[in-house]
Amino acid sequence: MKQQIFLFIGLTVLLFHFCIVASAQSDVEWLDGEEYTLYWGDEINHSGYLVTAQDFSSAGPTDDENDYVMLTITSIYDDSWGAILSNNTGGLSNNTVFDDRLNITALEIVTGNDIESPYTVLSVAISNSTESIPKKVTRMDATFEFDEDFSDEVYMGERAYYSLEMKYLLFDSQGSLQIKTELPEGLVFDPDSDGVWNYSFNSYGTRTLEYSVKALKPGTYEVNGTDIEMNLGGKTYSKEMNSSTLVVHGPHIVVSKVLSSDNVSLNENVNVSVEVTNEGDRAAYVTLSDQSPVGGTVLSGVMGGNLVLHPDNAFSIEYTVRMDKAGDIIIPSATAKYVDSNEYSGITYSKKTLLQVFDPDVVMAASSGDEGAEEKTYVEETVGNNASSQQSSQDPTEPEEDHGKLQFLYDILDKITDFLNDTKEKIL
Repeated sequence: MKQQIFLFIGLTVLLFHFCIVASAQSDVEWLDGEEYTLYWGDEINHSGYLVTAQDFSSAGPTDDENDYVMLTITSIYDDSWGAILSNNTGGLSNNTVFDDRLNITALEIVTGNDIESPYTVLSVAISNSTESIPKKVTRMDATFEFDEDFSDEVYMGERAYYSLEMKYLLFDSQGSLQIKTELPEGLVFDPDSDGVWNYSFNSYGTRTLEYSVKALKPGTYEVNGTDIEMNLGGKTYSKEMNSSTLVVHGPHIVVSKVLSSDNVSLNENVNVSVEVTNEGDRAAYVTLSDQSPVGGTVLSGVMGGNLVLHPDNAFSIEYTVRMDKAGDIIIPSATAKYVDSNEYSGITYSKKTLLQVFDPDVVMAASSGDEGAEEKTYVEETVGNNASSQQSSQDPTEPEEDHGKLQFLYDILDKITDFLNDTKEKIL
């Protein structure tokens, strides 16, 4: 008898633990119920309500009037309940109603050692009134309360701060969160971070996430909402916080350097143009300076200057350099130093480029060596077939090959070849 009393007390406490919400059925119109047979662990979906046969009373040799079934119910509205139904007369009911929305009756509960698995036959019905359908509240919002704050306007060099206050609303379980933040291009975490944080919570616990970012250049940045994943009861729920806009003020100085050609001959000139643009939204005082490449002599133009450069404005300088050294010459970067009225300052550089400078004398010597080998081959061939070679060289219909700038070299070689041929004929 004592064992039954303790069992009854335990089941009663468990009922309150599951927060069963029952209501009178007299004022509610129910749609026709549908019968389901649920074995241990089975789950059915009735009009958006998931009903699971979570557990049964311990099996005995035969069915007992104290047999019961434990049900868990979740809904598309992110509600969840628990219920213990029994067909006995000891105080437990075979029927329960949830918020005038869901009505479940246990028609049969079967346990025992002589069956493979315990099961129950349930009748499930929903209310015919749309007024009983609650406003949808997500599981995340029912479990956590969030309060976030993000800077909406900063100046270059300053940090933008973000904070997220988290309050755990449950008292009888533990929860955990994973928080992810992805920054748009141009923003970086300061100090550096991978943008992923993990937190665990006890009953009614509170935590705070804080981080800061800096901008690499001024502009308007659209920051996606923070992604939050909650793990509760073996299930994962997700939530995306509101997106935000961050405006970063300041000058953004860009320097570009262009050459009139990327290859010239020795002692030839190359024209250089340097342009400075302010792509930010604040004016800055800019000092531009450049330097001539190794082996270059500046002939004309200017290589620097300074002025106040307003947003979306640009200025440029031009100069001419004579290249007095051959080879692959690295053209150095132009430098722009700037400072604005907010005392924000910086230095920016143009990209380095490569200029190829050719020495015509070196090219001529290389060409002469190649022609000497060709001349030797030609003379050896004419010794064996002098008549045919003379006929071929004197053929007026044979086209002359154009050698461009090196044509004068070929003309000299032709004269030398003719001289050698005449000398050889005289000797023979």
